[in-house]
Amino acid sequence: MINKEMKVLLVLPFFHPHTGGSQKYAEELYTTLMNNHPEVKVDVLCYNSDRAKSFEVYRNMNVYRIPCLTLIPARFLLPEPFHLISLLIKLSKNRYNFIHTHVRFFDPVWWGYVYAKMIKAKSIFTGHVSSHPVHQNKLVELVAKIIDLTIARLSVSRYDYVTFVSQATADFFKSSLHFTKSYILLHNSVHSENFKKQENRNSRVIPKSDATLTSNNILITYAGRLIWTKGVTLLYEAAKEILKNDEFKHTHFAFAGPGELEKELEARIANDELSKKVTLTGSLDYNKVQKLLSVTDIFVNPSHHNEGLPTTILEAGASECFVIATDNGGTREAVINNETGLLIPQKDQNSLYQSIVWAIRNESERMKMASNLKTKIQKEFDWNKTSEKLYNEILKH
Repeated sequence: MINKEMKVLLVLPFFHPHTGGSQKYAEELYTTLMNNHPEVKVDVLCYNSDRAKSFEVYRNMNVYRIPCLTLIPARFLLPEPFHLISLLIKLSKNRYNFIHTHVRFFDPVWWGYVYAKMIKAKSIFTGHVSSHPVHQNKLVELVAKIIDLTIARLSVSRYDYVTFVSQATADFFKSSLHFTKSYILLHNSVHSENFKKQENRNSRVIPKSDATLTSNNILITYAGRLIWTKGVTLLYEAAKEILKNDEFKHTHFAFAGPGELEKELEARIANDELSKKVTLTGSLDYNKVQKLLSVTDIFVNPSHHNEGLPTTILEAGASECFVIATDNGGTREAVINNETGLLIPQKDQNSLYQSIVWAIRNESERMKMASNLKTKIQKEFDWNKTSEKLYNEILKH
C-alpha cells in the first residue's frame, strides 16, 4: 500500500548554511522522517542570513531563502516584506498539509498559524528555549521579554499542534507564559550511531589544528557559538587557572565554533602565551565535530544562554565524553548530577574550575558516568524515535 503524500512547509529564521541549535533540530527531525517515510515532502522557507543561494535543494528539501534585514547580528532578523509576501503567495499553490514554525522570538511564529488557515493547512509550533531571551544589552533583553510576554505568547496559543524539545521548555511555557493547551514532547535528539569514541588514544588529532595528543593528555572541549551567553569567557578563565598548575601540564583545551568572541579569545590566548595548550578551531562542519568529540575526554557546556536541550551535550554524550554542564534548560533531562555527568550553577567560575579539576583527577568515576550518559542517550534521545512520534501523533492525523 502506498501512503498518501504529505507536504510540510518548514518556516524558520535560520537554516543551512547557518549553524545553530533550532535549525539543526528541524533539519535532523525532518531528514530522518523523510528517510523513514518517503511520502513526506518538505519545503523550507528561511531568511538568507548567510548570503547563500535564494533557492537550492538541500538533503531532499527545497530551500527558499528571502532577503532580510539584520537588527542584531546572528541573533535577530526581519524579512523584506515584499519578498516574503510574494513567496508565500507562490508557495500557497503547493497545497501544504502542515505549516511548521520554530522559536517564538521570530516573526514566522507570529503569522505562521494565520497563513496555515488561509491555505487550509494545519499549523505546528515547536518551542525550543526554556527562559526569556538573554542578552548583554539590558535594553535589548527587556524589549525581547516584552515581545515574549505579548505577541509570542498569544501567537503560540493559536496553533493546532504545539511541541516542545524538552520538558523544561514545556514547564517554562506553562509557568511563565501561562500556556494551558495540550502539547507533545519531541525531545532534541541525535543519531548516536554516528558518534563514537576513538579507540586509539595515542594519536589524537584536533581538527583544523596542528595539535596531536597522546593517551597522557586530557582533552577538554567546548563546541558551540563563541558568544557571551554561552559562557566561553568563563571557561577560558577557568582553563587559564588550571593550566597554571604543573599538576595539569598534560591538559589541553579546545574551543570549537564561530562567533563574535573568536578574535578576542585568540588575542587572549596569545597574550597569556597559551597557544600550545589552548586551541581555537573556528567553525567545524558536522564530520569534524564528530572527529573532535571522538578524541575528547571531557566536554564542557558552561552556557547561561536561553537553552532548550543543547545538541552538543547529546552529541558529546553519544561520543562517550564526560560532560560538565550548567543546570540550564533541559540539560538535566540528560545530565543527571553524579550519575551521567556533573551539573553546575550558571555563571559560577569557581564551580566550573572545581568540576573540571575533579574530572581530571578522577578518571574511573568520570568514565563510568560517561558510559551511563551514552546509554541514556541511545535509549531516550534518538532521532528515529522522535521523528516517529511526530509522524504518528501529528502528521498521520
